[in-house]
Amino acid sequence: MGQNGYERAKQIYHAGQECFEKGDFDGALENFSKALELLPEDQAQSKARLHNNRGHIQVKLKRYDDALSSFGEAAEVYDKLGDRIGLGEQIANIGSVFRDREEWDAALDNYSKSLSIFNEVGHKKGVADQYSNIAYAHVQQARFKSAFELFRKAKTLYDEVGEQMKSQLCDQNMQALTPYIEK
Repeated sequence: MGQNGYERAKQIYHAGQECFEKGDFDGALENFSKALELLPEDQAQSKARLHNNRGHIQVKLKRYDDALSSFGEAAEVYDKLGDRIGLGEQIANIGSVFRDREEWDAALDNYSKSLSIFNEVGHKKGVADQYSNIAYAHVQQARFKSAFELFRKAKTLYDEVGEQMKSQLCDQNMQALTPYIEK
């Protein structure tokens, strides 16, 4: 199967991308799943990306258990490859699924694990993203002071790495929180 499997998987992946761009999430999910089956075992990085893509589509389709499984499989591959950033991103994705299900303790646990990984490898954008994710969860739990402080930390890092739009969102979030923390 080797190269033929890889080339066929690549074609099916592109068909999945086209479906995704058209908003056909079921078609995209089907194509990404087929591509995943066809990929040779030595294409671990590509397999991890496909698991990640499937997870994001499953979230859009509100298939949260499936998304947790896909992100978990991607995390496992990234962990085996020693790709700490890929691993941190997948753990954050898992946290976001729990966020979408309003399971705040599980969301915070995963965001904290991801934050630890990004701190360990010095990935400032990843650290900022997790500060922002944790802040959002704190807002949902009416922990406004800690949310404000986390958004401030995220903004500082976003400014350092040139993520202007995310920095502006942090500003907006801090402005919205200000009346709640001035009480």
